[in-house]
Amino acid sequence: MRSVITALIIALAVILLFYWAPIVGIVFDESVALAQPLRVSDNSVNIGYVTGYAADFSKIGGTEISNPIPDSQKMGAVTFRMALNSYHTFFRSDMSIDLDKITVNFVSPSGSETLLQKSSRPMIKPGWTITKKTGVLPYEYADQDNILEPYESYEILVYPSTPLPPMSQFLIFIRLQDKNQIFITRSVPETITQVMSLN
Repeated sequence: MRSVITALIIALAVILLFYWAPIVGIVFDESVALAQPLRVSDNSVNIGYVTGYAADFSKIGGTEISNPIPDSQKMGAVTFRMALNSYHTFFRSDMSIDLDKITVNFVSPSGSETLLQKSSRPMIKPGWTITKKTGVLPYEYADQDNILEPYESYEILVYPSTPLPPMSQFLIFIRLQDKNQIFITRSVPETITQVMSLN
Protein backbone atom coordinates (compact mmCIF):
# COMPACT_ATOMS: atom_id res chain seq x y z
CA MET A 1 0.00 0.00 0.00
CA ARG A 2 2.87 2.38 0.80
CA SER A 3 4.40 1.87 -2.63
CA VAL A 4 1.09 2.82 -4.28
CA ILE A 5 0.86 5.99 -2.18
CA THR A 6 4.48 6.86 -2.98
CA ALA A 7 3.84 6.39 -6.70
CA LEU A 8 0.76 8.63 -6.51
CA ILE A 9 2.72 11.35 -4.69
CA ILE A 10 5.47 11.24 -7.33
CA ALA A 11 2.91 11.42 -10.15
CA LEU A 12 1.18 14.36 -8.48
CA ALA A 13 4.50 16.17 -8.04
CA VAL A 14 5.29 15.76 -11.75
CA ILE A 15 1.86 17.07 -12.72
CA LEU A 16 2.23 20.09 -10.43
CA LEU A 17 5.74 20.81 -11.71
CA PHE A 18 4.93 20.79 -15.41
CA TYR A 19 1.30 21.90 -15.49
CA TRP A 20 0.84 24.28 -12.56
CA ALA A 21 4.24 25.98 -12.75
CA PRO A 22 3.36 27.75 -16.04
CA ILE A 23 0.15 29.08 -14.46
CA VAL A 24 2.13 30.42 -11.51
CA GLY A 25 4.52 32.09 -13.95
CA ILE A 26 1.64 33.79 -15.78
CA VAL A 27 -0.12 35.02 -12.64
CA PHE A 28 3.07 36.38 -11.09
CA ASP A 29 4.79 37.45 -14.29
CA GLU A 30 6.33 40.46 -12.59
CA SER A 31 8.71 38.11 -10.80
CA VAL A 32 11.43 36.66 -13.01
CA ALA A 33 11.95 33.81 -10.55
CA LEU A 34 8.30 32.78 -10.66
CA ALA A 35 8.00 33.24 -14.41
CA GLN A 36 11.00 30.99 -15.06
CA PRO A 37 9.09 27.67 -14.78
CA LEU A 38 6.85 28.82 -17.63
CA ARG A 39 9.83 29.44 -19.86
CA VAL A 40 11.48 26.14 -18.98
CA SER A 41 8.38 24.02 -19.56
CA ASP A 42 7.21 25.92 -22.66
CA ASN A 43 10.46 25.90 -24.58
CA SER A 44 11.77 22.93 -26.52
CA VAL A 45 15.40 23.67 -25.59
CA ASN A 46 17.17 24.14 -22.26
CA ILE A 47 20.22 26.39 -21.88
CA GLY A 48 22.85 26.11 -19.17
CA TYR A 49 26.49 26.54 -18.14
CA VAL A 50 26.88 30.04 -19.60
CA THR A 51 30.58 31.02 -19.52
CA GLY A 52 32.43 34.16 -20.54
CA TYR A 53 36.02 34.37 -21.78
CA ALA A 54 38.49 37.25 -21.71
CA ALA A 55 39.18 38.77 -25.11
CA ASP A 56 42.78 37.57 -25.25
CA PHE A 57 42.14 33.87 -25.97
CA SER A 58 43.38 32.19 -29.13
CA LYS A 59 41.65 28.90 -28.30
CA ILE A 60 38.44 28.22 -26.38
CA GLY A 61 37.98 24.58 -25.50
CA GLY A 62 39.33 22.80 -28.54
CA THR A 63 38.31 25.55 -30.94
CA GLU A 64 40.93 27.92 -32.36
CA ILE A 65 39.74 31.49 -32.81
CA SER A 66 41.23 34.42 -34.68
CA ASN A 67 41.86 37.25 -32.24
CA PRO A 68 43.69 40.13 -34.00
CA ILE A 69 43.41 42.59 -31.08
CA PRO A 70 43.69 40.78 -27.71
CA ASP A 71 42.32 42.64 -24.68
CA SER A 72 42.51 40.97 -21.27
CA GLN A 73 40.38 43.74 -19.71
CA LYS A 74 37.24 42.88 -21.72
CA MET A 75 35.07 39.82 -22.34
CA GLY A 76 35.41 38.55 -25.89
CA ALA A 77 33.29 35.40 -26.20
CA VAL A 78 30.53 33.39 -24.54
CA THR A 79 29.77 29.67 -24.50
CA PHE A 80 26.67 27.82 -23.31
CA ARG A 81 25.27 24.30 -23.33
CA MET A 82 22.12 23.47 -25.29
CA ALA A 83 19.95 20.35 -24.87
CA LEU A 84 16.37 19.41 -25.66
CA ASN A 85 13.85 19.92 -22.88
CA SER A 86 13.21 16.44 -21.44
CA TYR A 87 9.59 17.40 -20.71
CA HIS A 88 8.94 17.83 -24.43
CA THR A 89 10.94 14.82 -25.58
CA PHE A 90 8.98 12.63 -23.15
CA PHE A 91 5.88 13.27 -25.26
CA ARG A 92 7.60 13.61 -28.67
CA SER A 93 10.21 10.95 -29.39
CA ASP A 94 10.75 12.33 -32.92
CA MET A 95 11.72 15.78 -31.68
CA SER A 96 14.92 17.44 -32.93
CA ILE A 97 16.34 20.91 -33.64
CA ASP A 98 18.41 21.55 -36.77
CA LEU A 99 21.02 24.05 -35.57
CA ASP A 100 21.93 24.88 -39.17
CA LYS A 101 18.49 26.56 -39.37
CA ILE A 102 18.56 28.70 -36.23
CA THR A 103 19.14 32.47 -36.10
CA VAL A 104 21.48 33.95 -33.48
CA ASN A 105 21.46 37.65 -32.60
CA PHE A 106 23.84 39.33 -30.17
CA VAL A 107 22.78 42.61 -28.54
CA SER A 108 25.18 44.72 -26.45
CA PRO A 109 25.91 48.41 -25.79
CA SER A 110 27.75 48.35 -29.15
CA GLY A 111 24.52 47.48 -30.98
CA SER A 112 22.73 44.46 -32.40
CA GLU A 113 24.17 42.02 -34.90
CA THR A 114 23.05 38.78 -36.51
CA LEU A 115 25.83 36.22 -36.14
CA LEU A 116 26.48 33.72 -38.91
CA GLN A 117 27.38 30.11 -38.22
CA LYS A 118 31.09 29.43 -38.79
CA SER A 119 32.58 25.99 -39.37
CA SER A 120 36.09 26.95 -40.54
CA ARG A 121 39.03 27.05 -38.13
CA PRO A 122 40.39 29.24 -36.79
CA MET A 123 37.02 30.82 -36.24
CA ILE A 124 36.87 34.45 -37.36
CA LYS A 125 34.56 36.87 -35.59
CA PRO A 126 31.76 37.75 -35.66
CA GLY A 127 29.92 34.43 -35.62
CA TRP A 128 28.86 31.38 -33.68
CA THR A 129 29.82 27.72 -33.87
CA ILE A 130 29.25 24.32 -32.29
CA THR A 131 32.37 23.47 -30.32
CA LYS A 132 31.44 20.22 -28.59
CA LYS A 133 28.83 17.47 -28.93
CA THR A 134 28.20 15.00 -26.12
CA GLY A 135 25.57 12.54 -24.95
CA VAL A 136 23.48 13.38 -21.90
CA LEU A 137 23.18 9.81 -20.63
CA PRO A 138 26.11 7.50 -19.70
CA TYR A 139 27.43 5.52 -22.68
CA GLU A 140 25.38 7.67 -25.05
CA TYR A 141 27.27 9.64 -27.68
CA ALA A 142 26.26 12.47 -29.99
CA ASP A 143 26.44 11.84 -33.72
CA GLN A 144 28.35 14.14 -36.08
CA ASP A 145 25.47 16.07 -37.64
CA ASN A 146 24.25 19.47 -36.43
CA ILE A 147 20.81 18.21 -35.51
CA LEU A 148 20.23 18.38 -31.75
CA GLU A 149 18.37 15.22 -30.76
CA PRO A 150 17.07 13.79 -27.46
CA TYR A 151 19.88 12.92 -25.03
CA GLU A 152 22.42 15.05 -26.90
CA SER A 153 24.06 18.20 -25.56
CA TYR A 154 25.89 20.75 -27.71
CA GLU A 155 28.24 23.50 -26.60
CA ILE A 156 27.80 26.73 -28.54
CA LEU A 157 30.47 29.43 -28.86
CA VAL A 158 29.25 32.98 -29.55
CA TYR A 159 31.92 35.40 -30.77
CA PRO A 160 30.61 38.96 -31.28
CA SER A 161 32.37 41.73 -33.20
CA THR A 162 33.15 43.94 -30.20
CA PRO A 163 34.53 42.81 -26.81
CA LEU A 164 32.47 43.85 -23.80
CA PRO A 165 33.80 46.00 -20.94
CA PRO A 166 33.11 45.11 -17.28
CA MET A 167 29.54 45.52 -16.00
CA SER A 168 28.02 45.81 -19.49
CA GLN A 169 24.86 43.85 -20.21
CA PHE A 170 24.24 41.70 -23.25
CA LEU A 171 21.52 39.56 -24.79
CA ILE A 172 21.83 36.46 -26.96
CA PHE A 173 18.57 35.95 -28.85
CA ILE A 174 18.09 32.59 -30.57
CA ARG A 175 15.20 31.85 -32.90
CA LEU A 176 14.63 28.11 -33.37
CA GLN A 177 13.15 26.35 -36.38
CA ASP A 178 10.07 25.37 -34.33
CA LYS A 179 9.31 29.10 -33.83
CA ASN A 180 10.40 29.01 -30.18
CA GLN A 181 12.73 31.76 -29.00
CA ILE A 182 15.49 31.72 -26.40
CA PHE A 183 16.76 34.79 -24.57
CA ILE A 184 20.06 34.60 -22.69
CA THR A 185 20.56 37.83 -20.72
CA ARG A 186 23.70 38.31 -18.68
CA SER A 187 26.07 40.96 -17.34
CA VAL A 188 29.83 41.00 -17.69
CA PRO A 189 31.44 40.66 -14.22
CA GLU A 190 32.99 43.68 -12.58
CA THR A 191 36.37 41.95 -12.64
CA ILE A 192 37.47 40.33 -15.89
CA THR A 193 39.21 36.98 -15.47
CA GLN A 194 40.29 34.44 -18.08
CA VAL A 195 37.15 32.30 -17.57
CA MET A 196 33.97 33.67 -15.96
CA SER A 197 30.86 31.75 -14.88
CA LEU A 198 27.80 33.73 -16.01
CA ASN A 199 25.14 31.40 -14.56
